[in-house]
Amino acid sequence: MWTLIALLLGFVHIAFSLVYFYLTWYHGYWDKRGLVTAKPLTLLGSYPGLFGGPSNFIGDLGKIYNKYKGKQRAVGTFLTRQPQILVLDPQLAHEVLVTNFSDYRDTVTSSYVAHSKDYDKYVARNPFFSAGDDWKKRRTDGGAGLTPNKLKQAFAIWEQTGEKLLNYVQRYIKERDNNIIETRDLCYRYTAQAMGDFIWGIDVGSLSGGVNEINQFQQFSMEWVSYAFRSITRFNQTPIAPIVRRLFRMRFFTQKSNEFYLKLTRDAAKLRLSGSGAERSDYLAHLLQLQEKGASYDDMVGHALTVLMDGFETSAAVLYHMLYTLGAYQEQQEKLRTEILEALAVNKNISYEQLNALPYLDQCVYESMRMTSVIGFFIKICTRPTTIDLGNDKILQVEPGTTVTIPTYHLQHDETYFPQPEEFKPERFDNVPVSEFTKRGCLLPFGDGPRICLGMRVGLLNVKMAVLRILAEYKIEQTTKLPLSSDSGLGIYLNGDVDLRYIKVQK
Repeated sequence: MWTLIALLLGFVHIAFSLVYFYLTWYHGYWDKRGLVTAKPLTLLGSYPGLFGGPSNFIGDLGKIYNKYKGKQRAVGTFLTRQPQILVLDPQLAHEVLVTNFSDYRDTVTSSYVAHSKDYDKYVARNPFFSAGDDWKKRRTDGGAGLTPNKLKQAFAIWEQTGEKLLNYVQRYIKERDNNIIETRDLCYRYTAQAMGDFIWGIDVGSLSGGVNEINQFQQFSMEWVSYAFRSITRFNQTPIAPIVRRLFRMRFFTQKSNEFYLKLTRDAAKLRLSGSGAERSDYLAHLLQLQEKGASYDDMVGHALTVLMDGFETSAAVLYHMLYTLGAYQEQQEKLRTEILEALAVNKNISYEQLNALPYLDQCVYESMRMTSVIGFFIKICTRPTTIDLGNDKILQVEPGTTVTIPTYHLQHDETYFPQPEEFKPERFDNVPVSEFTKRGCLLPFGDGPRICLGMRVGLLNVKMAVLRILAEYKIEQTTKLPLSSDSGLGIYLNGDVDLRYIKVQK
């Protein structure tokens, strides 16, 4: 009996020892290479918040960032058991993203889909999840439909969507006899309408149906993007045992969503080819041009969903965060309204060029994105042997496959670069333009370099048109203060219903 117990205890001891050595095998990796290693480490790596509990990934990043910033250009960390470099110097962030882009060409998300290209086919066709030459081709093909000239030609879509947004707000206030509107839902309705019209040439009805009714397209798109973002956290946990991705056939997009968007794209293409809306300049027209050059329907869906992810979810998040912030900063809101009304006094139907030439609107958008980062970090992959100058005559040799994290949220909240970082101060860009902060590596809401967000122009167009139309007609006020917390995927989001009061402006 005692012999059996001793054998069992011995087995358990050996098993725990093996697990311990497996999890900590690389923990001396950076010390051997002369890079300061962030401590303390747990058996689960530098970011225990990935696995739940009181912390979260962005919070764990912040603890390390605040401990070592100003002392080191970078420190060694571990994404579970995988050695990783955490960038602390914004100039090094610029080097990784721009100057030495060829050394860090791919993103960590591209490594997450190598096992699933046969069944998660639309993710595999998204440049955000692509690597190497595949990334370059997909970005070139998809991005050709998002140039300033293409968006200018399609600008009527945003003009019409902006009017529908105002009509919905007016109906809501009249039917509910209440001028407090849950603005998160409002923003998703708006971006669903804009993207359905721009990408597929359809009226999805998210702003014309019943007040607070959720239509199929909006509901499906909400579920689709929510699943995709939650999956990023799940994949970020898998370096501890990458084989689980294949064993459990992990994916970002569900089969149900694949079928929905494939049918939507086929139906929209057939309708357009039958002559309906043939004169329209939109993204569907671009997709049909790609089809003439040999693109399959799967390729078309991949491009469509790339634009939808940026133009629907991310744009809506930026928009409701900005409106919420303006609701607390009435002086800045009034200054922005003055700029908007002056522009509309010249021409009620503002042009694409005029919208993008409003300086204070641009400053407010970027200051809002700086404060509430919907993308809180970037993780790049070293793609060829290179070096990092650590300062003090120290050069770090970086091996291919090493991941490099850029903590954008923390750079954008560092008082060294942004005094009073928790305050909404669009005027901070009066003397130093947004582009200069981006070149310095400390303002990266869209990233930078060749892999800068493909949907950046669409996202900005979404946000600016909505803000322009709303503030021209309504004063926005906060009704309750909401906490910010890390979401399940990439960024920092408002936690709770975004109930804002809409008060008609007396002109």
